Amino acid sequence: MGLQELFRQTFANLRANRLRSLLTMFGILWGIVSIILMNAMGTGMMTAQRQKTRALGQNLIIVWGGLTTLQSETFQAGRRIRLTFDDYLAVREECRLLSRISPEFQRGSLTSRTPLNSGVFQTHGVYPEYQQIRTIELDRGRLMNDRDNSEGRRICLIGSEVRDQLFKEEDPLGRTIHIQNLPYTVVGLLLKKDQNSNYSGPDNKKIFIPFSSVMRDFPNPLPDADRNVIDQLIVQPRSVQDSEGAEIQIRQVLGRRQHFDVRDEDALKIWNTITTSRMVLEIFDSMGRFLTFVGIITLALGGLGVTNIMLVSVRERTREIGIRKAVGATRRSILLQFFSEAMAITLSAGAGGLLLAWTICALVNTLPKLDFFAGLIVSPATAMTAVGGLVLIGLLSGIYPAMEAAEMDPIEALRYE
Repeated sequence: MGLQELFRQTFANLRANRLRSLLTMFGILWGIVSIILMNAMGTGMMTAQRQKTRALGQNLIIVWGGLTTLQSETFQAGRRIRLTFDDYLAVREECRLLSRISPEFQRGSLTSRTPLNSGVFQTHGVYPEYQQIRTIELDRGRLMNDRDNSEGRRICLIGSEVRDQLFKEEDPLGRTIHIQNLPYTVVGLLLKKDQNSNYSGPDNKKIFIPFSSVMRDFPNPLPDADRNVIDQLIVQPRSVQDSEGAEIQIRQVLGRRQHFDVRDEDALKIWNTITTSRMVLEIFDSMGRFLTFVGIITLALGGLGVTNIMLVSVRERTREIGIRKAVGATRRSILLQFFSEAMAITLSAGAGGLLLAWTICALVNTLPKLDFFAGLIVSPATAMTAVGGLVLIGLLSGIYPAMEAAEMDPIEALRYE
């Protein structure tokens, strides 16, 4: 039997039982749709999480001073640890697992004004490295550089909401903002961030100036505080794998300098966003694997439906098989006939499922995005899983009925009523 004749007979037999074929195909179709949609949902959530994490910073560790709970040397427990600029210098020099580090000094109640308007915004003094660690990106203008900091220049970067309040729709670049009556020139407008995770407020509502400028112009207001005191250290390890080791090195250096026991976890408050992100992504990854498993089970049940229907078809066409064998049909031609019908049902249903799933994904992705959900994203791995599962189910569901038909004794088949 030629290939063309095989195809003709296959589709003629399927058309003869349209309703049964369509109902059988639905199980396969729904299995494919389930695999793709469930994985696309998981991928969309993982992508949104990565975007949110990136808005906070790239492989970011934040270090604050804390309150000791263990006695160390001659120092009693309950002592407050305040980080200083000298601590920053020591950590930068001694912690070999760090790629970038910046001190951060923030003032939360400074009045900023322009001829158009005024407002109270958080003003942060940082080093240029801070911009790479925190993924500070520009809408227009330039970032601060080393000379800005070393020379204590009165320049600033402003968030989108600061621009909206102080300049309305006007271009702020090159314009002057008076921060506590001191003139600062706007050199950069930050790209608006969709940020739901932060440690001191969203960047859209902040003003960033060189660290040396904020320490000179707006020193620590606490009467008992050293002017050298800073609010936090912002660090970035050399790699994701080095994050835990970097955290240990920081505790060791600051423990020696601030005279606290390195085992005292409350002496320093450390937010390792790498660890947090890894945990969240592992949850999403586990959820994705579970959803894939559910989809494969659904697809397997559809394959059982195909097997069942093909076995019914073999029984119904027993005399036909006997006649064909009596007039010279080979075992191979009978095997191919029934196997091709099973594959035709499976692949047609699978193609319909792929088309339907991608259509649903495209429609959903035109809707406004929800928080923590970047849309239904079909990854290449998902598509390969669906296609591979489809082919496997087709082979498994078709081979047994086809072998039943091929092994049938022609004499017994002709006697079948």
